[in-house]
Amino acid sequence: MADMKVHIPERQLLMFETQFSDVLNPEHELLRAARLIDWDNIHDTLSAYYSLRGRQGKSIRLMVGIHILKHRYNCSDERAVEMLHENAYWQCFCGFNSFQRGQIMEATSLVKFRNRIGTEGMKEIEAALLKTWSEMGLVKARRVAVDTTAQPKNIAYPTDADLLYRIREKIVKQVQRVREEVTLRKPFRTFNRSGKKLLLGIKKFHRKNPEGRKEEIKKLKEMTRHVVEKTGRVVSSLYRRGLKESGRKLNRLVSLGKKIVNQTEEVLSGHLPRKRIYSLHEPNVAVIRKGKSHPDTEFGALIALAKNDDGLILSHVEYQHNVADVKTLGRVITGIKTNVGQRPREVAADRGFDQSLKKQENCRRRWGIKRIAIPKKGKTPHPDSKESWFRKALKQRVKIEPVIGHLKSDHRMNRCRYKGAAGDTVNVVWATLAWNMKKIVQLHGQMG
Repeated sequence: MADMKVHIPERQLLMFETQFSDVLNPEHELLRAARLIDWDNIHDTLSAYYSLRGRQGKSIRLMVGIHILKHRYNCSDERAVEMLHENAYWQCFCGFNSFQRGQIMEATSLVKFRNRIGTEGMKEIEAALLKTWSEMGLVKARRVAVDTTAQPKNIAYPTDADLLYRIREKIVKQVQRVREEVTLRKPFRTFNRSGKKLLLGIKKFHRKNPEGRKEEIKKLKEMTRHVVEKTGRVVSSLYRRGLKESGRKLNRLVSLGKKIVNQTEEVLSGHLPRKRIYSLHEPNVAVIRKGKSHPDTEFGALIALAKNDDGLILSHVEYQHNVADVKTLGRVITGIKTNVGQRPREVAADRGFDQSLKKQENCRRRWGIKRIAIPKKGKTPHPDSKESWFRKALKQRVKIEPVIGHLKSDHRMNRCRYKGAAGDTVNVVWATLAWNMKKIVQLHGQMG
């Protein structure tokens, strides 16, 4: 399957139809970027994910191109497909030679492509592009700056009352779907009106009354417990009657409901739950605290990034828990070697990456780095703090802060809308590719 070619089929031009090369500006940013991407290499890299059987998939260049453009211009799947049908420069970037007037693709094709290649395929795209640009002399890895940031998930702010209300509502709706398929003999109380009344009371009348809010949450918890227990009996009945598929769907919600009820009991009793659930559709989301005043807490994943002096992101690692900054440094540096083919000579980071000089020296030797510039915590300065290379490295480190800001505000890293832990990696890969493509065009223009 590796030698299979999935290209956009060329067709004969219609009368009065012109090619893009005759009408579009060749110095447009997107056309310059398209010339700097080795599409054949990307095609060969991803061909293993396509099969010779069945209907032919969409062109690899088309799918990779539209994902880069989606994050480059910060739009959804639906809007990206609309722009592809409207914008000639988008079509040219994605490999078309003339303007396509018919239906090119649907938004669901982007989801299918992401599921097809997975996170490993996307990392291969990133590594292929960075190696190509490195061979062109556009990527320098002599000195890099490393920092971490939080990437929030697309979830509402979690409260115990909201979680209790939503899981009860989900269970009730699923029971109603099951009731349409099979007959349930025993009556089933849903608490729809009383549950909504309690939730509104908690939000409107008990915002500044902790004791009153606590009592109302207890009532809401008992309602949810009643629904969960009744639904558990329905699940047992479905299994006995041989309706395993309906039973599984309902049982997953019952299991999640039990966890939310139990964790609410622990919170109300003054204990901290060991593994707390913050979202129904993202149960594994982590709590990230970066020590900042606003926002003080974010719910998502921790992202470690490495940037060179030109502003290119050379490596990134995603964590589903609030890991210490210093523990992320090794994996990020290893990722630079994988993506670019060489290790950096100097690494700069902030005080959050500080550790003892002995441990730092051992890590430096193990990673194959010449120098590490990390200021010490406390009043005692670093032994090399007055050296010129140390000061220059720290000045370059500061420049990673606006890069992170642009990744979040311009390229969709401010909120991850892809599902699960794999979705965090997917979002970061496409966001960094969009940023790197923009920077590469600028760097190539400076060289020319």
